Amino acid sequence: MSRHRAHCTKRVAANIAAIAAVLAAGCGSDDDGNPGPRISATTGVAADIARQIAGPDAQVEQVIPDSASPHDFSLSAQDRAELEDSALLVSNGADLETGIPFEDVDVPEFAFADHAGELLAFGGSGEEDHAEEEEGDHGDDDPHLWMDPTRVAEAVPALGEAMAEADPDHAAGYRARANDYVAQLGGLDAEVERTLAAVPQGDRMLVTSHDALAYFADRYGFQVVATAFPASGPEAEASAASIQETEEAIAASGVPAVFAEETDDPQVLEQISERTGVEIVGGLLVETPGEAGSYVEMMRRDAELIAGALTAPG
Repeated sequence: MSRHRAHCTKRVAANIAAIAAVLAAGCGSDDDGNPGPRISATTGVAADIARQIAGPDAQVEQVIPDSASPHDFSLSAQDRAELEDSALLVSNGADLETGIPFEDVDVPEFAFADHAGELLAFGGSGEEDHAEEEEGDHGDDDPHLWMDPTRVAEAVPALGEAMAEADPDHAAGYRARANDYVAQLGGLDAEVERTLAAVPQGDRMLVTSHDALAYFADRYGFQVVATAFPASGPEAEASAASIQETEEAIAASGVPAVFAEETDDPQVLEQISERTGVEIVGGLLVETPGEAGSYVEMMRRDAELIAGALTAPG
């Protein structure tokens, strides 16, 4: 019996040790699933970029849903409470997120626009028009800087430093991932350039639904010759004058397509198509990666969409 009791005692001890190990592992899993500080990022693009740098060391939460416009989104009481519980707020800046009262939220902030070089003025439409604007009135800054991956790459090291300052215990990881992502963006830039190389120089003209591709055009040698909706956000309604200007630009340039975002007013674009004979190419991703899944894939898909529509078959 004593040998039996000893055997049972060993089995009980072994079971207790196994249970303790499982509980310890479970606690570890909880910690791993909820690591480090909370980082809030305003848009889908900002959130995806922030996640590349945060890695497993921080939680990145998107503030503005993909279904909402960053131009007119306003914080709810819950949004504000969650934001104020963050160690860092990552935004685009340049007045993209006009509904968020940054000055009233006591959270360290990083804005891409502060680290992405000299911004273009709204209405800039590529190399020629940008040069003309530098001599005159710049107007408001164009916030769509992420449409040039080299500008994002320029800002990423500073984002890594902002995360390192917010969470010094994981500073080395943030900096290392920032360097890796800069290299990835360099590869993306080269890939986009190769994709667009199929478009002849004389055909590098863009007609878009919104004025959101100036940085893309400036980087890759295109010119935005017209936009049906002259602004972004809730005020972006096509006027009779803007529609007429768009149709005249289509006729003068001979572009085969108008590039549109999914949220655009289809009736206006259908009218333009009927009167000019151009194709409306939808699915352009600008405000958020959406179904593309990531910022890198979004830029890759946009480049393929543009090259495909502007390259003559055969």
